[in-house]
Amino acid sequence: MGGRYYTRASKLAGLVEIGAERGADIYVLMHEAGLNPTVLRNPETAIDYGGFCELLRRCAVAWDLPDIGLRMIRYQQIDFLGPVALVTRMERTVRDALRAIIANLVIHANATVAAFEEAADGDTASLILNQRDDAPKSRENTELVMAQGKLVIDSIAGAPVPLFEAAFVHDKGSSRRAVEAHFACPIHYGAERNALTFDRALLDRRIEKSDVAYHALIKKYLATARAEVERGTPEDARAEIARQMELGHCTLERVADSLRMPPRSLQRRLQAEGLSFRDLLDEWRRARALSLVTNTRLPLSEVSEALGYSEQSVFTQAFRRWYGGTPHRFRTRRLAASA
Repeated sequence: MGGRYYTRASKLAGLVEIGAERGADIYVLMHEAGLNPTVLRNPETAIDYGGFCELLRRCAVAWDLPDIGLRMIRYQQIDFLGPVALVTRMERTVRDALRAIIANLVIHANATVAAFEEAADGDTASLILNQRDDAPKSRENTELVMAQGKLVIDSIAGAPVPLFEAAFVHDKGSSRRAVEAHFACPIHYGAERNALTFDRALLDRRIEKSDVAYHALIKKYLATARAEVERGTPEDARAEIARQMELGHCTLERVADSLRMPPRSLQRRLQAEGLSFRDLLDEWRRARALSLVTNTRLPLSEVSEALGYSEQSVFTQAFRRWYGGTPHRFRTRRLAASA
């Protein structure tokens, strides 16, 4: 498996069947995308995330199916998560099950920054499913990830869950009508994040099936699986910073607590790698800033707020330091290039 980011071959479910419907040979496209077709026989095999995104893009073009990600979800169940799906058997509520899946998602794939938030002064909750800013991306894969998120929510709840909104970072495309039909709710394109918003009350719904006798075994298995894929403190800290920044509250103390170590221990481990918490936070802000400035139409004041800056002028100074120009200049240049 090459590349920094991976997913499991279970994510390929449905492509063979869709290819057969089109009278097409998926194996040729897999080779072209750098994926070995033998992984189809072992869903738990880790495959290159960039190769997967490229495969979806090639299939969408070759088969004239811009909504291929949404078509794939018809062949998938929650078990596409592999062993991560086991957490639904040991949690009592939808809220607990979502938290457990997010905590163990790295076992299945490591490019998605998953989180959920509950509106402090409202009746909504949102499942956030952004891709890491430096990870490979494709519209087809984003739509598949969002459809998988809806599948997970429905499966945990035990019934289809109505959505208030589905938000996508990318702009409208030729799959727009299929997206509207699949999610059956208002669609927001060019958003700050990919998110599914639903009734907050759902989080308190009790999960009927809970195999108590297997809880200890499931916890031990997941802990072992996480240990096998995690790459050490810097990468763990990067992933946790990304998750917490999506929720709008990230501090050294919160990150250290999530990684189950004292803040001073986290600082020492980062220093041993020539890094600091401030370095990693700045790294996330730099990549996220460029993505939001060049790939969305969000007002720059909202971009600044999303990055955790109290004043837009501070954000502008930081952007100039990173990229040698103002965010307004970069956005204007991008719009002129695409005109």
